[in-house]
Amino acid sequence: MEWAKELQKATENWGVQSDKLGKVLRLLLLKNTRLVNLLPLLEFITWSLLKEDSSGVVAQLWLLAKQRTWKAGIPRYIPNSVWTWICSAAADVILDPTTNHPWLQLSDDQLMVQEGLSPSAQPCSSQRFDSWPCVLGWEGYSSGRHYWEVDIPKKGHWRIGLTTANSKRHGRFTMTPKRGYWALWRSTRQFYACTEPETQLPVGLIPQRMGIYLDYEEGQLSFYNTETKSHIYTFTGTFKGKLYPLFAPLDGRTLMRIIPPHKITVN
Repeated sequence: MEWAKELQKATENWGVQSDKLGKVLRLLLLKNTRLVNLLPLLEFITWSLLKEDSSGVVAQLWLLAKQRTWKAGIPRYIPNSVWTWICSAAADVILDPTTNHPWLQLSDDQLMVQEGLSPSAQPCSSQRFDSWPCVLGWEGYSSGRHYWEVDIPKKGHWRIGLTTANSKRHGRFTMTPKRGYWALWRSTRQFYACTEPETQLPVGLIPQRMGIYLDYEEGQLSFYNTETKSHIYTFTGTFKGKLYPLFAPLDGRTLMRIIPPHKITVN
Protein backbone atom coordinates (compact mmCIF):
# COMPACT_ATOMS: atom_id res chain seq x y z
CA MET A 1 0.00 0.00 0.00
CA GLU A 2 2.88 2.38 0.77
CA TRP A 3 4.36 1.71 -2.66
CA ALA A 4 0.98 2.18 -4.33
CA LYS A 5 0.42 5.53 -2.62
CA GLU A 6 3.88 6.74 -3.62
CA LEU A 7 3.37 5.62 -7.21
CA GLN A 8 -0.02 7.31 -7.42
CA LYS A 9 1.44 10.56 -6.08
CA ALA A 10 4.30 10.53 -8.57
CA THR A 11 2.59 9.42 -11.77
CA GLU A 12 1.85 12.93 -12.95
CA ASN A 13 5.45 14.01 -12.34
CA TRP A 14 6.77 11.53 -14.90
CA GLY A 15 3.86 11.84 -17.27
CA VAL A 16 1.81 8.67 -16.75
CA GLN A 17 -1.76 8.80 -15.48
CA SER A 18 -3.11 5.77 -13.63
CA ASP A 19 -5.89 5.26 -16.18
CA LYS A 20 -3.35 5.50 -18.99
CA LEU A 21 -1.23 2.83 -17.29
CA GLY A 22 -4.23 0.51 -17.12
CA LYS A 23 -4.98 1.14 -20.77
CA VAL A 24 -1.42 0.23 -21.72
CA LEU A 25 -1.66 -3.03 -19.80
CA ARG A 26 -4.76 -3.91 -21.77
CA LEU A 27 -3.08 -2.98 -25.05
CA LEU A 28 -0.35 -5.52 -24.33
CA LEU A 29 -2.89 -8.20 -25.17
CA LEU A 30 -3.14 -6.88 -28.73
CA LYS A 31 -0.80 -8.04 -31.46
CA ASN A 32 -0.07 -4.60 -32.88
CA THR A 33 1.07 -2.88 -29.68
CA ARG A 34 3.76 -0.31 -30.44
CA LEU A 35 7.00 -0.23 -28.48
CA VAL A 36 6.31 3.32 -27.27
CA ASN A 37 3.25 2.00 -25.41
CA LEU A 38 5.51 -0.25 -23.36
CA LEU A 39 7.35 2.69 -21.76
CA PRO A 40 4.81 3.33 -18.97
CA LEU A 41 4.87 -0.38 -18.14
CA LEU A 42 8.65 -0.34 -17.98
CA GLU A 43 8.46 2.61 -15.59
CA PHE A 44 5.97 0.62 -13.52
CA ILE A 45 8.33 -2.36 -13.37
CA THR A 46 11.26 -0.10 -12.49
CA TRP A 47 9.35 1.37 -9.56
CA SER A 48 8.61 -2.18 -8.38
CA LEU A 49 12.33 -2.96 -8.46
CA LEU A 50 13.15 0.27 -6.64
CA LYS A 51 10.72 -0.62 -3.85
CA GLU A 52 12.47 -3.95 -3.27
CA ASP A 53 15.99 -2.55 -3.79
CA SER A 54 17.71 -3.09 -0.43
CA SER A 55 21.25 -2.99 -1.89
CA GLY A 56 20.85 0.38 -3.64
CA VAL A 57 22.05 -0.99 -6.99
CA VAL A 58 18.81 -0.27 -8.85
CA ALA A 59 18.51 3.13 -7.16
CA GLN A 60 22.03 4.06 -8.27
CA LEU A 61 21.46 2.99 -11.87
CA TRP A 62 18.08 4.74 -11.99
CA LEU A 63 19.48 7.99 -10.61
CA LEU A 64 22.54 8.08 -12.87
CA ALA A 65 20.52 7.39 -16.00
CA LYS A 66 17.68 9.78 -15.21
CA GLN A 67 19.82 12.75 -14.21
CA ARG A 68 21.83 12.58 -17.42
CA THR A 69 18.67 12.85 -19.54
CA TRP A 70 16.41 15.18 -17.53
CA LYS A 71 16.00 18.60 -19.09
CA ALA A 72 16.82 21.64 -16.96
CA GLY A 73 13.92 23.53 -15.47
CA ILE A 74 11.46 20.63 -15.11
CA PRO A 75 10.97 19.33 -11.55
CA ARG A 76 11.36 15.55 -11.31
CA TYR A 77 10.16 13.46 -8.39
CA ILE A 78 12.70 11.22 -6.65
CA PRO A 79 11.28 7.85 -5.44
CA ASN A 80 11.51 7.16 -1.71
CA SER A 81 13.98 4.30 -2.13
CA VAL A 82 16.27 6.48 -4.27
CA TRP A 83 15.99 9.34 -1.79
CA THR A 84 16.97 7.01 1.05
CA TRP A 85 19.98 5.88 -0.99
CA ILE A 86 21.03 9.51 -1.60
CA CYS A 87 20.75 10.31 2.11
CA SER A 88 22.91 7.28 2.95
CA ALA A 89 25.85 9.34 1.59
CA ALA A 90 25.33 12.07 4.21
CA ALA A 91 28.52 14.05 4.89
CA ASP A 92 29.45 16.06 7.99
CA VAL A 93 30.00 19.43 6.33
CA ILE A 94 31.30 22.35 8.38
CA LEU A 95 32.62 25.73 7.23
CA ASP A 96 36.32 26.54 6.94
CA PRO A 97 37.18 29.87 8.68
CA THR A 98 40.43 30.16 6.72
CA THR A 99 38.51 30.70 3.46
CA ASN A 100 35.64 33.09 4.28
CA HIS A 101 35.48 36.64 2.99
CA PRO A 102 36.11 39.16 5.85
CA TRP A 103 32.52 40.42 5.64
CA LEU A 104 31.12 36.96 6.32
CA GLN A 105 30.46 35.85 9.89
CA LEU A 106 30.47 32.16 10.83
CA SER A 107 28.64 30.70 13.80
CA ASP A 108 30.65 29.11 16.60
CA ASP A 109 29.68 25.61 15.44
CA GLN A 110 30.73 26.54 11.86
CA LEU A 111 27.34 25.51 10.45
CA MET A 112 25.91 28.97 9.67
CA VAL A 113 27.18 31.90 7.62
CA GLN A 114 25.79 35.39 7.03
CA GLU A 115 27.09 38.78 5.99
CA GLY A 116 28.10 40.85 9.02
CA LEU A 117 27.62 44.54 9.79
CA SER A 118 31.33 45.19 9.37
CA PRO A 119 34.38 43.26 8.15
CA SER A 120 36.30 41.26 10.71
CA ALA A 121 40.07 41.11 11.00
CA GLN A 122 41.21 37.99 9.16
CA PRO A 123 44.74 36.74 8.54
CA CYS A 124 45.78 36.90 4.89
CA SER A 125 45.52 33.61 3.03
CA SER A 126 45.73 32.51 -0.59
CA GLN A 127 42.64 30.41 0.11
CA ARG A 128 40.52 33.32 1.38
CA PHE A 129 37.99 35.04 -0.89
CA ASP A 130 38.67 38.78 -1.03
CA SER A 131 35.92 39.99 -3.36
CA TRP A 132 33.08 37.48 -3.73
CA PRO A 133 31.46 36.84 -0.30
CA CYS A 134 32.14 33.10 -0.23
CA VAL A 135 33.25 30.45 2.23
CA LEU A 136 34.17 26.80 1.64
CA GLY A 137 33.51 23.59 3.50
CA TRP A 138 36.36 22.29 5.65
CA GLU A 139 36.68 18.89 3.99
CA GLY A 140 37.30 18.26 0.29
CA TYR A 141 36.18 15.20 -1.67
CA SER A 142 38.23 13.38 -4.30
CA SER A 143 36.18 10.18 -4.51
CA GLY A 144 32.91 8.59 -3.45
CA ARG A 145 29.38 9.84 -2.86
CA HIS A 146 28.61 12.79 -0.57
CA TYR A 147 25.35 14.52 0.36
CA TRP A 148 24.50 17.56 2.49
CA GLU A 149 21.60 19.96 2.95
CA VAL A 150 21.40 23.71 3.41
CA ASP A 151 18.57 25.91 4.65
CA ILE A 152 18.31 29.06 2.51
CA PRO A 153 15.77 31.93 2.59
CA LYS A 154 13.65 31.89 -0.57
CA LYS A 155 13.97 35.66 -1.01
CA GLY A 156 17.69 35.76 -0.42
CA HIS A 157 20.51 36.30 -2.91
CA TRP A 158 23.07 33.48 -2.93
CA ARG A 159 25.26 30.95 -4.72
CA ILE A 160 25.83 27.37 -3.66
CA GLY A 161 27.71 24.39 -5.07
CA LEU A 162 31.28 23.08 -5.30
CA THR A 163 34.69 24.33 -6.31
CA THR A 164 38.18 22.88 -6.76
CA ALA A 165 41.08 23.22 -4.33
CA ASN A 166 43.07 25.48 -6.68
CA SER A 167 40.22 27.59 -8.07
CA LYS A 168 40.56 31.36 -8.24
CA ARG A 169 39.60 33.13 -5.00
CA HIS A 170 40.70 36.74 -5.53
CA GLY A 171 38.87 39.45 -7.46
CA ARG A 172 35.58 39.30 -9.35
CA PHE A 173 35.18 36.56 -11.94
CA THR A 174 32.51 34.33 -13.47
CA MET A 175 31.95 31.07 -11.62
CA THR A 176 31.69 28.37 -14.27
CA PRO A 177 32.82 24.74 -14.57
CA LYS A 178 35.74 25.86 -16.77
CA ARG A 179 36.99 27.93 -13.82
CA GLY A 180 36.44 25.08 -11.38
CA TYR A 181 33.03 26.16 -10.08
CA TRP A 182 29.77 24.21 -10.25
CA ALA A 183 27.04 26.30 -8.64
CA LEU A 184 23.47 27.53 -8.68
CA TRP A 185 22.88 31.28 -8.44
CA ARG A 186 19.83 32.98 -7.00
CA SER A 187 19.66 36.69 -7.82
CA THR A 188 16.90 39.14 -6.94
CA ARG A 189 14.38 37.89 -9.49
CA GLN A 190 16.19 35.11 -11.32
CA PHE A 191 17.52 31.60 -10.78
CA TYR A 192 20.45 30.20 -12.78
CA ALA A 193 22.82 27.29 -13.10
CA CYS A 194 26.27 28.89 -13.49
CA THR A 195 27.09 27.38 -16.87
CA GLU A 196 28.51 29.23 -19.88
CA PRO A 197 26.19 30.67 -21.05
CA GLU A 198 24.04 30.60 -17.92
CA THR A 199 21.16 28.12 -17.78
CA GLN A 200 18.04 29.89 -16.60
CA LEU A 201 15.84 27.92 -14.21
CA PRO A 202 12.23 28.65 -13.23
CA VAL A 203 11.95 30.77 -10.08
CA GLY A 204 9.34 28.28 -8.90
CA LEU A 205 12.09 25.69 -8.46
CA ILE A 206 13.88 27.75 -5.79
CA PRO A 207 13.87 25.66 -2.60
CA GLN A 208 14.06 26.75 0.99
CA ARG A 209 15.88 23.54 1.84
CA MET A 210 18.51 22.58 -0.73
CA GLY A 211 20.03 19.12 -1.08
CA ILE A 212 23.44 18.81 -2.77
CA TYR A 213 24.62 15.39 -3.94
CA LEU A 214 28.05 14.58 -5.38
CA ASP A 215 28.90 11.32 -7.14
CA TYR A 216 32.57 11.90 -7.89
CA GLU A 217 33.35 8.85 -10.01
CA GLU A 218 30.20 9.26 -12.11
CA GLY A 219 30.87 12.97 -12.63
CA GLN A 220 27.53 14.20 -11.38
CA LEU A 221 26.70 17.08 -9.01
CA SER A 222 22.97 17.38 -8.37
CA PHE A 223 20.71 19.82 -6.54
CA TYR A 224 17.33 18.95 -5.02
CA ASN A 225 14.38 20.50 -3.25
CA THR A 226 14.38 18.29 -0.18
CA GLU A 227 10.88 19.28 0.96
CA THR A 228 9.30 17.96 -2.24
CA LYS A 229 11.99 15.34 -3.01
CA SER A 230 12.39 16.77 -6.49
CA HIS A 231 15.35 17.29 -8.80
CA ILE A 232 16.41 20.84 -9.73
CA TYR A 233 19.59 20.58 -11.81
CA THR A 234 22.59 18.30 -12.45
CA PHE A 235 26.09 19.21 -13.63
CA THR A 236 27.87 16.41 -15.47
CA GLY A 237 31.53 16.10 -16.38
CA THR A 238 34.85 14.71 -15.22
CA PHE A 239 36.13 15.89 -11.85
CA LYS A 240 39.81 16.15 -10.99
CA GLY A 241 41.36 16.75 -7.59
CA LYS A 242 39.51 17.65 -4.42
CA LEU A 243 36.15 19.42 -4.53
CA TYR A 244 34.96 21.64 -1.68
CA PRO A 245 31.40 22.71 -0.78
CA LEU A 246 30.81 26.38 -1.65
CA PHE A 247 28.51 28.79 0.19
CA ALA A 248 27.98 32.41 -0.86
CA PRO A 249 25.37 34.60 0.89
CA LEU A 250 25.34 37.61 -1.43
CA ASP A 251 23.29 40.01 0.68
CA GLY A 252 22.85 40.90 4.34
CA ARG A 253 19.51 39.15 4.77
CA THR A 254 20.68 35.73 3.57
CA LEU A 255 21.53 33.27 6.33
CA MET A 256 22.78 29.90 5.07
CA ARG A 257 22.59 27.04 7.54
CA ILE A 258 23.89 23.47 7.09
CA ILE A 259 21.31 21.03 8.44
CA PRO A 260 20.90 17.24 8.84
CA PRO A 261 19.45 15.39 5.82
CA HIS A 262 15.68 15.35 5.41
CA LYS A 263 15.02 11.62 5.65
CA ILE A 264 11.89 9.68 4.70
CA THR A 265 9.20 9.28 7.33
CA VAL A 266 6.63 6.53 6.90
CA ASN A 267 3.10 7.10 8.24
